[in-house]
Amino acid sequence: MTKHPPKPGTHPTPAEQGGFRPFTPWGKNENEDMVVTGPKLSLRVAGPADLDTIANLEVACFGAADGVFSSRQLLALLSNPNSYWLISLDGRAVACWLKVSNGRARWARLYSLAVHPALRGRGWGKYLIESGFVWMRMQELTACRAEVKADNLAARKLYMNCGFQEGEILRDYYAPGVDGVRLSRTIA
Repeated sequence: MTKHPPKPGTHPTPAEQGGFRPFTPWGKNENEDMVVTGPKLSLRVAGPADLDTIANLEVACFGAADGVFSSRQLLALLSNPNSYWLISLDGRAVACWLKVSNGRARWARLYSLAVHPALRGRGWGKYLIESGFVWMRMQELTACRAEVKADNLAARKLYMNCGFQEGEILRDYYAPGVDGVRLSRTIA
């Protein structure tokens, strides 16, 4: 990964709204105007100022039957102190994790992963997931859990390539006749 100052105009909406917080996988950033990039991929931490961008991405990625989040649900998630959001600088790829604890263990749940259809197959999903693993290690979380539609073979392959193990089949999880698969990965 390389660090560089963002180019003016590459992320005007969140910055203009005061929501720009750069993603730094190694801890606190020395220069708050810097972003982290991989090969042609740049992410930053998202917040409530990104609500409209994320809502539009949800609509582009998921249909009503897929459980698109409402603006109200997204705002609650974006404002939740136990949530962690990463978004691409152009707003066309986003992921959300929630910290969970039961008193004995602490883990993360990958709550949402959305990559605009025009960007799929270019590494954004994997980059978002792996960047989330860095945050989980910093938070001393022991595992990541997720669910995926059983018939979403591309997403299941992505999760397998990121080290997730498939667990139980969740009958009628998304809707009657639409099964899910529980996924988990240990964070070391």
